[in-house]
Amino acid sequence: MNAPPGTTTDLMFPKLRENIWHINSRSDTALLVTSRASFEVDREDALKFVRMRSYCTGVHSIDDIASKSGLSVEDVNSILVSLREAEVLCPPEGVVEQPQLDEIRKTLVKIVDIWSDELRSCYIGNEFARGDLSRTALSGWLVEMYHYIKDFPWAIEHGANHAPPGKLKDVLTTYANQEKSHEEFVLKTLVNLGLKREEVKSSTPLVSTRAVSLLMREMFEQEPVSVLLMAALVEAQEFREDGIEEFKERMQEVFGLPLDTFNPFFEHQKIDVGMGHAELLSNNIELFDIIDPQRLDRIVNSLHDLKHAFELQSAEIKSYYTSLAGKYFPRQPMLFSSL
Repeated sequence: MNAPPGTTTDLMFPKLRENIWHINSRSDTALLVTSRASFEVDREDALKFVRMRSYCTGVHSIDDIASKSGLSVEDVNSILVSLREAEVLCPPEGVVEQPQLDEIRKTLVKIVDIWSDELRSCYIGNEFARGDLSRTALSGWLVEMYHYIKDFPWAIEHGANHAPPGKLKDVLTTYANQEKSHEEFVLKTLVNLGLKREEVKSSTPLVSTRAVSLLMREMFEQEPVSVLLMAALVEAQEFREDGIEEFKERMQEVFGLPLDTFNPFFEHQKIDVGMGHAELLSNNIELFDIIDPQRLDRIVNSLHDLKHAFELQSAEIKSYYTSLAGKYFPRQPMLFSSL
């Protein structure tokens, strides 16, 4: 390939660092978020970049990217130069020295915070408050939360069982014990919604909820310290009484539910916040001592998979529960006796 003028070797086969874009059709600018900084970008430039983003995987040349995206080689090169200046491009292999442990810790804390914000921004609960989803989807969401919350402490305990004796094992064991039986709060909420205890307890989770369970165990077994990263990703960081009251009022307006229907659900959240579970990583950051690149890659990739598994769970909840059309509610296990 003949590189266009101004192209350096690190742009020949570009690969991107983690980059998250927020593009609003009602705004002239878009927001780019990376683990290093946030940037405002002209919306038209952002849309142009999105056309080529899929192909910046480190295996396509600038010519390839231009051909696949429909952009000119000059446009692709210009965009890549801007991305390099913003440190969005990965440097060529062998150019960057292995980061020190302190830098590794700071980077992980930052990216977990970014991904946690992403999960909050697309939280399915917001769609119920807007009245965008059905009553059956509301109940189905809580059924899946019941299964997830019931399983969570046992996944943590699985990680604790694979941790060596010491402080990390003690922290994880305490965390697991504090989370046990919390599904009862969700079960009480479901009873308030009109479901029977036995139908919830005998139901089976959606495949995406099971995927979350399996991915957690896989990650926690390989690297028990990753439980702390998971806690920072999913645990509520604050308990806002005003926001909770607003949600309960919206549930009354949209679904005709009594204001106290969700009291058990939010009691659980208040307990978790009070126990400081969202701060487990920051309070025990010294326990993260991994510097091996392959292990770090495995942890980050596994955590990223879990983030997407939660997004998949929201999509499957909406797909399965919004319009039942004869689907079992709640979802039932497939048993030999039912064949």
